[in-house]
Amino acid sequence: MATSVSLTPVGAPWPERSSSPEHLYPLHGPDFARDPFTYYDNLRRHVGPVVPVSLEESHSIRGYLVIDHSLQLDILRNQRQIWTRDARWYRDLAEGAVPAGHPLISQLAPRRGRLCAEEPEHAQLSGPGNKALARMDMLRVGDLIQDLADQLIDSFVPEGPPAETVEVDILRQFALPLPLLVLMRLTGMDERDALTSGSALHAMLSGAAGAPHTAGELAALMGQLVDARTKEPRADLVSWMLHFNQDGALTPAELSEDVWLQITVGHGASTAWICNTLLELMTNKRLSEDVAADRCSMDQAMNHVMWSNAPVQNIIGRWATEPTWLGGHRLDVGDMAIVGLGASGADPVRRAVGLETSRTNNAHLGWGAGTHGCPAPARELGALIVRTGLERLWDRLPDMELAVPRERLDWVLPHLARTPAALPVRFPRPMAEPAHAEPESGAPAPGSPATAAAPQPERHSPFPSGPPRAASAAGRDEPAGPRGLLPGWRALVAWWPGR
Repeated sequence: MATSVSLTPVGAPWPERSSSPEHLYPLHGPDFARDPFTYYDNLRRHVGPVVPVSLEESHSIRGYLVIDHSLQLDILRNQRQIWTRDARWYRDLAEGAVPAGHPLISQLAPRRGRLCAEEPEHAQLSGPGNKALARMDMLRVGDLIQDLADQLIDSFVPEGPPAETVEVDILRQFALPLPLLVLMRLTGMDERDALTSGSALHAMLSGAAGAPHTAGELAALMGQLVDARTKEPRADLVSWMLHFNQDGALTPAELSEDVWLQITVGHGASTAWICNTLLELMTNKRLSEDVAADRCSMDQAMNHVMWSNAPVQNIIGRWATEPTWLGGHRLDVGDMAIVGLGASGADPVRRAVGLETSRTNNAHLGWGAGTHGCPAPARELGALIVRTGLERLWDRLPDMELAVPRERLDWVLPHLARTPAALPVRFPRPMAEPAHAEPESGAPAPGSPATAAAPQPERHSPFPSGPPRAASAAGRDEPAGPRGLLPGWRALVAWWPGR
């Protein structure tokens, strides 16, 4: 049963609502999922820069879709101190208008963490995580990503005659697992917890039935990880977060929440960015030729996709803390604004600037802006995962092409990230050659029975060392980081459930 809260977060009664919008435009259904950009363009031309919308058939999740780029920037920067990310201001949720079991509620409910906090609390809650990310050696991280990408590619390129054609779902077998593998390695999870966490994460982000339960399961796993690293620090992200929280400013639950956030946000956006850039390279002949001829870097191709098919389509969750006017609409206290990144990128005026400009124009809001904008270490990590993964695919499988016409792809409803439900590709089977450096003399080759039977020493540690030990622990050997990338984590390659 839904709960009802009669007071705002500052203890005042909710003010009387003004009249509701006469019509809610649906942001759901197969036509919208297949081609949201035409839909956005029609809304822009026939309704305006701000559109009252519903996210699903019951109209339980409703808000105002902000299409105009300048209005989006105004909301995200929040210089007038009108907007908040604190979901306790979500009036429909507070008053019980959203059913407690709604599959999207886990993405909108109040959370104790940086995601829902404003300054100065936001800086306190994000401090240990940002400092820990800044400790990463990006050269080591790049080596780790390349190694994982190569092993994933090896897993779906079977041995056989070079001329034979191979067809795979590159979403399921590469774009989904690669960011997850990297983030799980950074946090120091073992394979069992990584498998469980990945399943829970998928159920929660896809809005599947039972999503609130799986969100709780994921939170419990993060709590167990923080507890384990409190007792035995290692050279991983969670251990360094604990080190930078030695003053106890964050509780174990708050640290667990931040680990959850690092994985959730980084995984979904990176997967969509890989998929959408790869799709653009396979269907935009001019772009792919320019990348092949080094007239365009992979970074520039990725930047173009931020405009043409934004990985994160909508930033859902900005609530008005006072009555305000937005694009000709009066919003009441507790009304939700939805920052439509996909809609602003689809603006015909912006799309008319040309392919070259979109490669270098960094004015997109893919990283957010203001207090809740993605911090520099996280941006660098996200771009590194996507760029390295794409470059390995493009280098090793240069003749990859889409296996079905683009218009026949089915798309996941783009409430947050936008990806096809599957991305079937085909390519000629390449010549068999080792993708990794030769093992040291006497060491078993990767993929041999010996390596599959026992965890192998990690080749790339994202962190040069673990955090300093307490004086009482001086002289002890630093515990080894989690062992085995793949094949030690081979189950993760075939793990992702069907979408």
